[in-house]
Amino acid sequence: MVDYDLVPSVGRYLADFQKIGKTKRDLLFEENQAFRIFYKEAKGDIAHEPSSYWEWLAIAQHHGLPTRLLDWSYSAAVALFFAVESQGQNAAVVYVLDRSVKFLSVNQEKELDPLSCGELIAYLPRHVTPRIKVQSGIFTVHPDPTEPLRDQVVARLIIPREFCFKIQLGLNMMGINRKALFPDVDGLSRWIKWMKYDTVRDYVNIAQQENAADS
Repeated sequence: MVDYDLVPSVGRYLADFQKIGKTKRDLLFEENQAFRIFYKEAKGDIAHEPSSYWEWLAIAQHHGLPTRLLDWSYSAAVALFFAVESQGQNAAVVYVLDRSVKFLSVNQEKELDPLSCGELIAYLPRHVTPRIKVQSGIFTVHPDPTEPLRDQVVARLIIPREFCFKIQLGLNMMGINRKALFPDVDGLSRWIKWMKYDTVRDYVNIAQQENAADS
C-alpha cells in the first residue's frame, strides 16, 4: 500500500486500546506480558533454544506474535515476493532502509533488553529458524513501536496492482515462493493452494479486466 505507515505489528493495536479507554502505557505493558508468556510457554517447542531475548523476540515475530520488530530482507527478490503476494486493490510497495541504521553489537545483545532499547537499531539474528535463514531476514527494533518509521526509509518501489500476479508467477519460476520461504508443512500447503487454486482466481480476474477494457 503506497500510503501505508511502517509501524511494528504490536503498535498497530494502539487505536484499539484507546477505543476502550486504555493508553500507550497499557499497550506496552501487555506487549511485555505477551512476550514473557511466549518465552516461557514456547521453550518446549523450540528445537535449539535461543541464546538471548533478542533471538526469542525474532522467533516470536516469525510465528505471528505482535512485536516491536519490523521484518526486512537482504534479498530484493524476497522483499518483492512479500510485496506482490499481498491481496487487495492497492499498489504493492517495496521499501528500502537507510544503510546508516546501526546494528546491534554482540555486547549489546548480551546486555540490553530488546523491550527497553532506547533507539532504532538493526538486528541480524543467528539463523535460529529455517525461515529466517531462507528469507535472508533482518529486523529493525523500535524504541516506540507505535511510531511510524519514516526518516530511515530512503526509497520506495511502487508496483501497480495489475502487475503483481505476473511478477509473482515470475518469482515462482525463480524458486521464490511460499514453499521455499516457509520450509515447513504450512509453507508447502500454502504454495500448493496458490498453484492449484488461487492462480485460477487471479487468471479469471485478469480476463474480466481485459474484457472490460475491450468493451
